[in-house]
Amino acid sequence: MNDRQDKPGTEAASGEDRDTEARYWEAVGRDDRAAFSALVEPLLADLEELARHEIAYYTSLGDLDADWITPTELVGETLTVAWRGRRRKPRSLSLKAWLSGILLRTAERIARHRRRTREVEEAVSLEDPVPPPPIYDDDEEFWEWYQPDDLTRYEDVLPATTVTPEDIAFVLESAEQRERLPALERRVLLLHDRQHLPLPEIAVILRRSVEEVRVALISARRNAESLVGRAQGG
Repeated sequence: MNDRQDKPGTEAASGEDRDTEARYWEAVGRDDRAAFSALVEPLLADLEELARHEIAYYTSLGDLDADWITPTELVGETLTVAWRGRRRKPRSLSLKAWLSGILLRTAERIARHRRRTREVEEAVSLEDPVPPPPIYDDDEEFWEWYQPDDLTRYEDVLPATTVTPEDIAFVLESAEQRERLPALERRVLLLHDRQHLPLPEIAVILRRSVEEVRVALISARRNAESLVGRAQGG
């Protein structure tokens, strides 16, 4: 495709991003890698931030060794998986949400494989072959589970909160504070308040009901506010 000024994610595309993205995605369906790159380029910074959080999370659990994989490498693996599965992307799901879901599951698979490999290495002779690394393809059945329903603006029914972006950043960036949040709350807080994905799309990514995600976000914000207060000696 031509390198036009109406690329999705640019200021010139404001107000027409959906139409532009649809045109680019049609080209992706025709195996146009340049169109795919143009679509994902504006999302790379957010994907790298998400990758950094997931790597830190699995490292803190002991599933990944420090420096086992970098955020850039995880994003690269995510995009490879996405390209292979490009024809399975649900039309009603935004590209950012779709890629975020793939990244979360790719990180989980890499961490699980690393943990199992380490267990095998500890249990068998060093002369025995180590299992080969898997191909991290996305589940074909996963996106078939997605059935668009009433995309009510659940943001409109969230209670007001006094937790600030700085508070959320403090909790998510601190390993000590982050580990105090339940896993679901951590992910919902990260995806909604840092990645700015809407609740219905987060529900799809995490395979939860929108109500479960809404409740988890409310609880995560309250817990984040409490953690910040305790850290400040309040």
